[in-house]
This record gives sequence, C-alpha cells and structure tokens, in this order.
Amino acid sequence: MSGRNFRVFLAGRTISELGSRVTREGLPIIAVLMLHATAQDLSWLAGLSYVVALIAAPLAGVLVDRRRRRPVLIASDLARAAVLAALTLLALVGLIRFWQLLVAFSLVAALNTLFDVADQAWLPGLVGRPQLEKANASLSVASAIGETGGPLLMGVLIQFLGGPLTILSDAVSYLASALTLLQLRRPEPEPDSTRQQVPLAVRDGLVALWRHPLLRPLAVAAALVSLCGGIFDALYAFYALRDLHLTAFAIGMLITGGGVGALLGGIAAPYAAQRLGLGRATILGLLGFGVLTLLVPLAPASPLLGFLYLLAAQLLGDLAETLFGFGEAVLRQSVTPGHWLGRVSGSQRLLGNILGAVGAFTGGLLAGPFAVRGALLLAALFALLGLVWLVRSPLGGLTAAPREEPGSFPA
Repeated sequence: MSGRNFRVFLAGRTISELGSRVTREGLPIIAVLMLHATAQDLSWLAGLSYVVALIAAPLAGVLVDRRRRRPVLIASDLARAAVLAALTLLALVGLIRFWQLLVAFSLVAALNTLFDVADQAWLPGLVGRPQLEKANASLSVASAIGETGGPLLMGVLIQFLGGPLTILSDAVSYLASALTLLQLRRPEPEPDSTRQQVPLAVRDGLVALWRHPLLRPLAVAAALVSLCGGIFDALYAFYALRDLHLTAFAIGMLITGGGVGALLGGIAAPYAAQRLGLGRATILGLLGFGVLTLLVPLAPASPLLGFLYLLAAQLLGDLAETLFGFGEAVLRQSVTPGHWLGRVSGSQRLLGNILGAVGAFTGGLLAGPFAVRGALLLAALFALLGLVWLVRSPLGGLTAAPREEPGSFPA
C-alpha cells in the first residue's frame, strides 16, 4: 500500500465524511427552521433519498466499470459542491423553497451513491488487495469520525452561522476532498472496453452478485440491515420524543454515542478478524447488531432508563454493525475482479436501497397495527433474519479474505 497516497486519500475522506454528516443531519433541521417544513415533508425528504439512491446505484456501477475511477470521484465531489453552493446562494438571497431543497437533497444522494460505488471499486487498486483489511478499517474510522463529530459540528454551525453557511460548509468539504484526490498520481488500469447496453450491464451485475455463493448471502444480509435502518429512520426520533420523553439534546447525544461505537468498531475490526477469523467476526457482528437493536423497542418509558437502553444500542450496536460492514466490504472487494467491482457494488447497493426505501416509506404504516414499539421490534427481527443466510453460507469457515475469483464471473 502506498503510504502517502492512502494518507492523502484518507484525509480527504475524513473531511468529506464530516461535511456529509452536517448535510444529512442539518438539512431536515434547516427545512424546519427556515421553511417551516412539516413531518410529512421530512418523510418525503428521507424516503426520496432512498429512492434516488436505488435508481442511481446500478447505473453508477456500470459507469464506474467503464471509466477510470479517480476522475469519477473528483467529478462527484465537484458536482456535490456545486449543488450545495447553489442552494446556499438561494438561501442567502431569500429565494429558497422546499422543492429546491428536495431537488438538491436528491441530487446529492445520487452523487453520494456514485462516489461510494467508485470508491469501493477504486480502493483495491489504490492499496493492493493484501492491504484491504487495513484500508477498510481506516475508512471505517473516518466514517465514524464523521458520525461522531458531524452532528455536533452541525449544531454549532446552525447555532452560530445559520442555515445557509452551514450548507456552504459541506460544499467546502467536498472541494477539499476533490483537492486531495487531485494530488494522487497512482496509475489506473484501462477500464472495461465493452460497451454493453446499460440495462444488460445492470442485469449482469445483479446476476453475478446473486450467483456467487459468498456474495449473495452477504448482499441479502446487508439489505435486511438496510430494511431495519429504513424503519428506524422513519420512527426513531418520534419514538424517542413521544414514547420515551427524551429531549432533542438527548437524541443528539445518542447519535454521537453511535459514532463513538462505530469508531471503536473500525479500530477493533481487523483485530477481531485476525482473532476470530474474518467470516466468524462478520457473522458475530451481525448477531450483535440485531440483538442490541432489540434494546430500542424494549426500552422502559422513562427518560433516564430509556436513554441508557438507547445509548447501549447506539454505542455497542454501531460497533457490531461496523464489524459486519467491514467484513462485507473486504470480502466483496477480495473475490470480485477489478473490472466487475463497479457493477457488483452497485447491485449490492441497489438491493439495500430498495429495502431501505420500503422500510422508510412503510415505517409509519407499520406503526398503525403494531404501534411504534412493535414496528421497531419487527425492524430488529428483520436484521437478525440475515443471520439465516450467513450461517448457511461458506462464510463461517473463512479465516481470511479469499483471493480474487475470476472464474466465478463471466469473461
């Protein structure tokens, strides 16, 4: 692994992760404070991001396999910066409307998907496949720093600078990420020279993912985690405020606790993989996440005890989820040939976004017949259902990441 190249790349990713969290957590708040958005408006904001991402994921996979990855990453950063800068300008001159916020949020969600798919496909070439575990662990730490510091930074920026300049700060973070990528000079191999029709290329990515005995169960388990996450996105804040009587500040502390857990998970992931074996660590990560998520619907209707239950779920549950996500990413990048990584990663994200959107849009509906606690309990059980796929797969017997398997993919 080129130490300097990866350090520069990691610095840019950390800055970008902080900025992304500012937008993700801050735009709904800005919508309420500046545009008087309703709860229904915010549900559209959350649900539409899933829909846009699920449409963008397979298309991004095809594009990434047909282009060199670094220019795609840079273009994604610059486009996100431009969208948010335009939104800032509208806000500063008093012309911003909710539909504009919705459009901007959707465009950023699509560009986030393109960046993430390109990033996953580019990483093995940047660091070398033997270094994937170390590199993914470092990226997990960068993501956790964003999850921990982003919401806190968002609150400070909105409080002291106001909504428009908070949006602008994220645009600046994407520019910083683009500048770090421009400094990298590692040559990339020629991209896939075939020009297969896009629908056929998307289909091939899904088929390759589904036919692989290791990638299929990992993708299904990850998609069920996304289904759980979609339901939680729709109901978590409502449940914490109305059922457990927590304050907005307490909810912010819980989100920060989740970031700390993810940070610890990123640090612990390579050691757990070495100690337990990569396959077992991945399975135990999903088991721990599912079990700890059950603490949320089981929390007592008491502000103090309820907060402690949710804090344990955030802190330890996010740690366990990071172990699972680390293993899934390393295994997918290890067995997939380089010219298939875009389509396979895009297909995996497509499945996750489909179920995430289903969860986000139906979370409120589930709360009707099951009540909010029942809906959240059902969400946790969906996550645990992924274990059925993992324990019946070859995953448990893997002590380390397998080698690339070109024979498992069409030529």
